[in-house]
Amino acid sequence: MRVFKTVIVIVLCVAAQSQAVADDPTRPGGPLETCAAAVLNEHPGIVTSWRLAGGGPLPPFSITVLDKEGKMGETTCNPANPTKFEFKSKTGIYRYDMYERATLPEGKAREAAPLIFVGPVRFLGMDLSVSFTGRPQYKYQMFLPSGQKATVVLDAVAGRLIEAEVN
Repeated sequence: MRVFKTVIVIVLCVAAQSQAVADDPTRPGGPLETCAAAVLNEHPGIVTSWRLAGGGPLPPFSITVLDKEGKMGETTCNPANPTKFEFKSKTGIYRYDMYERATLPEGKAREAAPLIFVGPVRFLGMDLSVSFTGRPQYKYQMFLPSGQKATVVLDAVAGRLIEAEVN
């Protein structure tokens, strides 16, 4: 009987983890990627940041895009209806070619970022920046299953871990 209870607990834990992954709006091929593709279709460039801008199964995202002229624009995307974006300009001039050095696809970096933690994480956002040495890097903010907030910084070329912090 004890073995039977253990098997049931394991099955329930795996099912709960699978459901958590299925409900994740940042999963590959999910609502985040739908929004990013729609935004880039209307405003070509590089996604330099995204944030969850609400809750629910199809939450809106705040997405910032850098265009080839070096200007950044921010918009909000509803994955249920990803059309007609209003871009708000961000101040400053940015070098597109520096951000273009990020050869590791953001989706691959997003898959790698939580691997140092146990259990499924919930992403809050991503920032693509260029370090003082000229290397692009992805910075992810996420919540761990324990409820703690974590930050992971990955090299956007090689994908290696630069820094991880749990608050």
